[in-house]
Amino acid sequence: MIRKIFLVLLLSGTLFTLPAAEKSGDEPARICSVRDGMPNLAAKLAAGKKVTIVFLGGSITQMGGTTDDGFVRAVPNLLKKLYPGAEIRVHNAGVGGSGSPEGAQRYDRDVLRWNPDAVFVEFAVNDRNFDRTVPMERIVHKTWRKDPHIDLVFFYTLDQSQLESYRAGKLPFAASCHEKVAAFYGIPTVGTACHAAQKINSGSIRWQDFSGDTCHPRPAGYRLFNEAFARALPAFLAEEKRMPHKLGKSTTKNLEVYPPRLTARKPAIPASFRLPDGTKPAELYPLPVPAEHWVGDARYCLPSGKELWRIDRLARKNALRSGGTMEMDSSLLENRPAEWFEEGRAFTGSDGNAVFSGDGPDGATLGLSGSDIGVIRFIAPETGRYVFQVRSGAFDMWANDGSTVALAVLKFSAGETRGKLLALHSERKKDRKGVSLDFECSLASGDTVAFVPVANVPEYIRGGWRKLRITAAKR
Repeated sequence: MIRKIFLVLLLSGTLFTLPAAEKSGDEPARICSVRDGMPNLAAKLAAGKKVTIVFLGGSITQMGGTTDDGFVRAVPNLLKKLYPGAEIRVHNAGVGGSGSPEGAQRYDRDVLRWNPDAVFVEFAVNDRNFDRTVPMERIVHKTWRKDPHIDLVFFYTLDQSQLESYRAGKLPFAASCHEKVAAFYGIPTVGTACHAAQKINSGSIRWQDFSGDTCHPRPAGYRLFNEAFARALPAFLAEEKRMPHKLGKSTTKNLEVYPPRLTARKPAIPASFRLPDGTKPAELYPLPVPAEHWVGDARYCLPSGKELWRIDRLARKNALRSGGTMEMDSSLLENRPAEWFEEGRAFTGSDGNAVFSGDGPDGATLGLSGSDIGVIRFIAPETGRYVFQVRSGAFDMWANDGSTVALAVLKFSAGETRGKLLALHSERKKDRKGVSLDFECSLASGDTVAFVPVANVPEYIRGGWRKLRITAAKR
């Protein structure tokens, strides 16, 4: 009988339901496979040149940079022992809860932007029982299209559900798919999980000493991973010679390395919309949906060029501060436009997390994610009386049932910095009501109506109002 384990990945704020046993793949588990090694990194290290290394993965990688025992710090230290004169710069591109599909999406933004000499890739836990050959191949092709001298390494971390696979001498399914990609392209791999599982399965270390949950290592767990790296790296670096890696064909037929760029469609104007008294409005301005009607620029303009909507970033701490009085200084939003993330089909905050994204043509998600939140602003195109209708599904968030979230609607008059509360929606997570707001106000041309999410929850909590629709109507 297979029982369910409920695992909360604290760094992602996402609740997963995981099977107790993860299926095995057909690739043998090894401590390391050298293949083409890391000759380019070795050549630069031997020559005393500066090198840049990026670690890409999920929460295990993200946490691996927060402690001296984590591999994000330990691997450079191992390299410095081999090359005492080395100058190594490291970037940690681990994002909690992300698998290889997200890694492939953000690869240009979070990895290639640093012009790395080597990239270590870890997604074997978060990819679970899925065949992620395509995103892993996308990562390879993106890397070597950028620079064929960048050395790649895949490595596999450990979830408790995978111990039986390693006891049988097999890689878990996702890691097995990764291994096939690595073998096809000659990429070296490190069985950090294989080494740790051998110690755990033999009784040399207890699981609770390795991890405090089902996958996130304690310092002792990271040290086991580092032992595997210490065995693998000298073999990877044995040949100190600059040589380009060759892509050739892919295992995936017609591999789409970069999806077609998005082209915005004109938003549909709901002909059935009526004002509260049953009359038709003079003008309708529905909120455009990201990736459907709104791409590229954080400002959405009318055909005349006049700005109509805007998505800004607001530091979460400032949103919480304003939540007490439901007032806010507009200067907190100035010069902080959200950034468009093409492959992610979303507008993001300063830390790369989505703050405003599409849910298909009928709605969007206004989210809380990381250190920034998204604030939607409507800029009145002309003076008049405006009616607003705001609708959404329930706030989708992992947190305790007592958590309260709110959507505050503030008016900023042109030339003034202090906001005035127009409307407020509040709900507890367990209520799952969704937003239903209707209000009316007079606006002068250039006045702003801002929709500000407020939630007193930690930064690692992710969530947002899905299927959000806002319609501004002018009488």
